[in-house]
Amino acid sequence: MLERFAPRKNALAVALVMMLSLVACGGGAGGGGGSANVLPSSAPSPIASSGAAPQYVGYWDDWEQTPWSAVPQGVTTLIYAFDFVAGHSVVPDGISPGYVTAAAVAALHQRGIKVLLSLGGGSPSTAFVFDGDTKDFETNLISVLQQYGFDGVDFDDESGTQAQRVAALESLIPATRAAFTANGIGNDLITLAAFDTPTSFGDGTVLAAPGVAGALSWVNVMSYDYTAAQSDLASFALVFPSAQLMLGSDIDGDVPVPPNATLDSLAAWVKNNGYGGMMIWTVNDATAAQNQAIENGLTTGK
Repeated sequence: MLERFAPRKNALAVALVMMLSLVACGGGAGGGGGSANVLPSSAPSPIASSGAAPQYVGYWDDWEQTPWSAVPQGVTTLIYAFDFVAGHSVVPDGISPGYVTAAAVAALHQRGIKVLLSLGGGSPSTAFVFDGDTKDFETNLISVLQQYGFDGVDFDDESGTQAQRVAALESLIPATRAAFTANGIGNDLITLAAFDTPTSFGDGTVLAAPGVAGALSWVNVMSYDYTAAQSDLASFALVFPSAQLMLGSDIDGDVPVPPNATLDSLAAWVKNNGYGGMMIWTVNDATAAQNQAIENGLTTGK
């Protein structure tokens, strides 16, 4: 039951990220520390905004069976979690048959909310196991996206070794963009769930691979130690455009939950420094006060 229903960011996943960060950086998760309200010395200077409003991206887990009508106001992109990759097929996780419907996705579209399908996660029940058959994978993926009306795909590969993860993502991300373009859906979104820093589990290597950065719409940075969040995001800004980075916070209780004032402060920092927005795991666990804090920071920058 734990494998089936446990959220992807459980204690094991957090420990893995911290361990990999220690090996690669000689420090704690993200190499961070310090107050979430103070801009770290490693962060870039504030940059001019692109003019686009920061996004509020929320992952939406299926095991809680939360009604899709409960998606809060302010969310701009919802990422449904999860289906998984088995060989070259996109397979439903089996937790909630019938929970995802084209009608539910269409209702969110009417509210102006984009909806992505996330593949993978941190639970063994949603493992990401790619067999290298890119052509058949893309055919299968596009079929699933079009069946439900999804606006694209989120790659959340947290399975296997670092080498396997890097190889799969280096291949699939550019191939997916090429397949979308060839099938007349070139504007569909492709996102990557990245660990806390570019040195954690190979994300920097993935982003540097040919065709990857140009294929991605944005990167969701899983910086779930909120005291290191700003320095974590700044490290990604050295290898990927700031305006395409979403700062992640975990509010489902698997790690220490940021206080509401900190969520507001982090969202304001994101806006004021020209980043892409905030990402929340999971938005169907967010309270009204947490949503209000994030919206306030992203909207006012205060």
